Amino acid sequence: MISPRAIRLLLVVLCLAMPMISHADVLIGVNGERLVGKIIEETADTVVFESELGGVLKIPRNRIRELQKTPPAKVEPTKEPAPSAQVTETTNAAWMPPGVGKDGFDWIQLKSDEWLKGQLRYVQQKKVQFESDKLEDLTLDLKDVRKIYAAKPMFTKFYDKEQIFGTVIVSNDVVEVFGPQQLRLPRAELTGITPGGKREIEFWSGKANVGLSLQSGNTKQATFNASAELARRTPATQFILDYLGNFSEANGEQTANNHRINLTYDVRLNENWFLRPVQLEYYRDQLANIAYRVTAGVAIGYYLFDRDGLEWVVAAGPGYQYTRFATVAPGAEDTASTPAATLQSRFEADITKRLTFIQTFSGTVASEQAGLYSHHIVSTLEFEIKHHLNLDVSFVWDYLQNPQAEASLAVPEHSDVRLTLGVGVRF
Repeated sequence: MISPRAIRLLLVVLCLAMPMISHADVLIGVNGERLVGKIIEETADTVVFESELGGVLKIPRNRIRELQKTPPAKVEPTKEPAPSAQVTETTNAAWMPPGVGKDGFDWIQLKSDEWLKGQLRYVQQKKVQFESDKLEDLTLDLKDVRKIYAAKPMFTKFYDKEQIFGTVIVSNDVVEVFGPQQLRLPRAELTGITPGGKREIEFWSGKANVGLSLQSGNTKQATFNASAELARRTPATQFILDYLGNFSEANGEQTANNHRINLTYDVRLNENWFLRPVQLEYYRDQLANIAYRVTAGVAIGYYLFDRDGLEWVVAAGPGYQYTRFATVAPGAEDTASTPAATLQSRFEADITKRLTFIQTFSGTVASEQAGLYSHHIVSTLEFEIKHHLNLDVSFVWDYLQNPQAEASLAVPEHSDVRLTLGVGVRF
């Protein structure tokens, strides 16, 4: 057990190790965006700038309106910058882009004092999806966002209230909506924000991940895994379609070949409860003697935790399961249909700003012929490499308590365990 004194000491060390925003350089683009970080290199034509959000960027001088440098103790003489980029020595924490509320774009301010211009796609589940004019698509934690200024009216939903339509401004503590209905509520009560829906694509987002490994020599082996997620979000609803597949072959013989597709639709009822009127799962694993298995059901869900950097959701309900086996012993039924009970859980926690732990659990209790009890568990460490590019390490555990014997009377293994490594993109 770690003592409270040791924890306090660790926090002090981490705080001392963090770069101080007040000693950062500032770059203001001609489009009004403001980046905070460090000037790495300057030439007559370009500036190499390391942004706290965007990483290392090489920006032409003609796209820079102003550079605000931290006054150093000693400065070596440098070349005179081009007239297109004014250089000052100030931090000006209260600075606001002149285009906010006037240029037709959405603006967000981060707690690092960076300002981004572009299009707000949605705010939901403590995440902000934003298409920046300079940094392209970004997924940000709401806890890292200080302010949001939406240029056009949007749908906004608060706990225990009907969604309303109007221009929205989000600050540190308050959300204000201006329109036919005017509302001012604490930011902690915000469920979500989505555009007015002029384009259906504005409601959609997704991600995909692939991994591949090859081995030659005494053992020739190929392993491929893929996962994908497509989501449609509104302030009060969430539709998610996801896929997970694995294939491996050793010395010409398949050692894994399974595919899983899940569909869920959630309706937020209030701050803690949600209804899942639709949940479907299709699963196929020939090596586990499952030609295909379909599970359908409904569920009621509850948010055990729903705050910045920590979310834990559970859902349970009745269902129905139909299974067709690949092969069966002589005289045995090749299908099984049964009522079922389902339980799902999703836990997500930010370890650091770029590292997130995600664990999903899906368990089903059915008849003995259908396997009695089965579960699917995925534990993932997701590391954000840059913007919408991730490196994922996942541990997958599939379990079936009572697998069906094959025609040869061989009984498949109860557990199938895999460790996967892949690169993913968000869009």
